[in-house]
Amino acid sequence: MSQSDTGWRELFERSGFAVTIFAGGIALQALEVFIGGAMLPTVVRDISGLELFAWNTTLFIVASIIASIFAAVRPASIGPRGAYLIAAGAFGLGSLICGVAPSMPVLLAGRFVQGFGAGLLSATTYAMIRIVFPQHLWARAMALNSVVWGISTLLGPAAGGIFAELDLWRWAFLGIVPLAILLALGAYRILPASGHTESSSGAPVLQIGLVIGAILAISTASLLTSDTLIAAALLLVAVAAIVALAAVEGRAKVRLMPAGSLNPTTPLGALFATMLLLGIAVTSDIFAPFFLQKLHRLQPLWAGYVAAFVAAGWTISALVTAGWTGQKVRVAIVTAPVILTAATLGMLVFLAPANLDGGWPDLIPAALSLLALGVGIGSVFQHLSTGILSTTPEADNQSVSAALSMAQLFASGFGAAIGGVVVNAAGLPEATDAAGIETVARRLFGVFAVIAALGLPLALRVARRPAQTVFSQPPSTKYVEPVE
Repeated sequence: MSQSDTGWRELFERSGFAVTIFAGGIALQALEVFIGGAMLPTVVRDISGLELFAWNTTLFIVASIIASIFAAVRPASIGPRGAYLIAAGAFGLGSLICGVAPSMPVLLAGRFVQGFGAGLLSATTYAMIRIVFPQHLWARAMALNSVVWGISTLLGPAAGGIFAELDLWRWAFLGIVPLAILLALGAYRILPASGHTESSSGAPVLQIGLVIGAILAISTASLLTSDTLIAAALLLVAVAAIVALAAVEGRAKVRLMPAGSLNPTTPLGALFATMLLLGIAVTSDIFAPFFLQKLHRLQPLWAGYVAAFVAAGWTISALVTAGWTGQKVRVAIVTAPVILTAATLGMLVFLAPANLDGGWPDLIPAALSLLALGVGIGSVFQHLSTGILSTTPEADNQSVSAALSMAQLFASGFGAAIGGVVVNAAGLPEATDAAGIETVARRLFGVFAVIAALGLPLALRVARRPAQTVFSQPPSTKYVEPVE
């Protein structure tokens, strides 16, 4: 039996119940994201509110960021078990509100509560890795995260389509409630009531304000489809807020994040910066279904599943590389931005050109480019995350887990907003024919190829660092036993 097989078997044998709760929390978030997106047109048909359509995603992300902040600064009296119970409770309550909503404003309130629960679930799930898994299994736990998200990407849209087709969209939300209760009961069993937390003499109010200001600017920019200049200005405001946050964190006695998180010259900061930039680069895939429909005449369902090649690549590469250590991980980190750049250029060459006959052979290179995009991020995401956990002391588990969640949310938000600014500046609102849309697609993928290429210097910095992270760490068997 290979070392990789042995590692996966050990993950499930030593921490089987913990793996179930861990994967269940991830699946609950992921399925709701993809099921909800597929059902929203039917929801609008039933309760109206088309003018508020975009706020479903925006409020969810804003609430998730706020929850990540709460995870970082929550009182010491709220330990891992309490945090997970609050997260599962909020997610279940938000789902209940969405399921019974008579109007779009009520649904949005439910999405906000649900988003808070999802953000806290995400941050607490990262904290679980350190609490319930031995350190040499952290990378596999992170890879399991990617696998669950990948499977949800494939199943979620189909499940959402079925609920919508049968006019049972409310039950897609209501069905989450008992699952959230089961998740809370499982977490109550395996998580300790208290854990190691960093001492704090107060709340980092200024840093919290800067983070919320940045995410509000990003979210508003993503909603502005008619004024490109204002949207671009808001993105600059968000960048300025993050730069200010880094300056404040560097001098603050009470920090929101572990020391060095926002300084790319430190080992921890370089890891976070690489994760953020590569995370932004991969978000070009959110526009793939639109271009597949408009330029290749695919039906929405088929366009969604061709775009899901990104999730397939992410999942496969996460599984293949989960057991890598040392030099293999360093090589993977350096090659990741190269693969992402090549994949995005492949989308520019093969996906952007119009193929109005809808011939499948012409779609193969485009699908392979999407697959490579997933491979690029999937081969390193768990190792960057594990490296971040390994570079921080156990006392910082609360704040570093929240920072990991925030980094992913910021990457998704920035990527979507940058893409929106680019396509609108390229003339998408005025594009009425395939030639115009093709021009938009080429410019979009060109910009994201540059973003991916900018990740190479950061990746090289991470790979050259001394062996302070999991990259060169020998297997260890010391860990905290889950509470039974």
